[in-house]
Amino acid sequence: MDWDLQSVTEDKKALFVRRLFSRVPAEYDWLLDILSLRQDRHWRDRLVQAADSSNGNLVLDVATGTGLVASRLAKKIGTNGLVVGVDLTLPMLQTAKATLSTKGQGRSTDWVLARAENLPFKDEVFEASTISLALRNVSDAQKTISEMSRVTVSKGLVASLDFARPLHNIQRFLYYPYILAFFPLIGRLVSKAWYDTFRYLGPSILRARTGRQVVNIMKQEGVLDARSVPLTGGIVCLVYGRKR
Repeated sequence: MDWDLQSVTEDKKALFVRRLFSRVPAEYDWLLDILSLRQDRHWRDRLVQAADSSNGNLVLDVATGTGLVASRLAKKIGTNGLVVGVDLTLPMLQTAKATLSTKGQGRSTDWVLARAENLPFKDEVFEASTISLALRNVSDAQKTISEMSRVTVSKGLVASLDFARPLHNIQRFLYYPYILAFFPLIGRLVSKAWYDTFRYLGPSILRARTGRQVVNIMKQEGVLDARSVPLTGGIVCLVYGRKR
């Protein structure tokens, strides 16, 4: 495990994101569960299914947060495999480590403090690399996908799950007020930290890349068969493919 804060160089956005999410790890899981109407469980299951990892694999989870995806990956690869969770935010990693240890997954997971744009791993070491609900939070999405592709073996899978735009007008009519007005209201009821987080979250979702845009980035970075799968009416989009 590598938690060397001095090794993480930051630009303005990375510093903002780290400070923002450093204040909210304790409530992150249950708030995401409630506000997504428990759809986040389905989204993570689809991501792990797409990752196509098997017993004994070495898998990378970028922007792992509290380890929600890492836990599912660890269950899939078994005790002979290893999931390495990377995040910019130390309190998130500490929460992930403690949570997965209580689940008996401590021996099949490891945690590294690092930026998604500068992964501290050799080329082609992971059978799969994932990033969940975070590509819009990184400073450089192209560099992030490039790094994920670099550390993934040939024919290994690279996958991104992130918020997108609803496919239908009626969904947009309901969804946009939900994330722009209702989210901050709920955040205010929880804490000042969550109010600040939700004020950021809504606009960040509106600026998120479309599935097609992420597909194009992946293809530029060597994931030539990348495809986009909208989930929950396009509220989120799963993009995945195999490295050439």
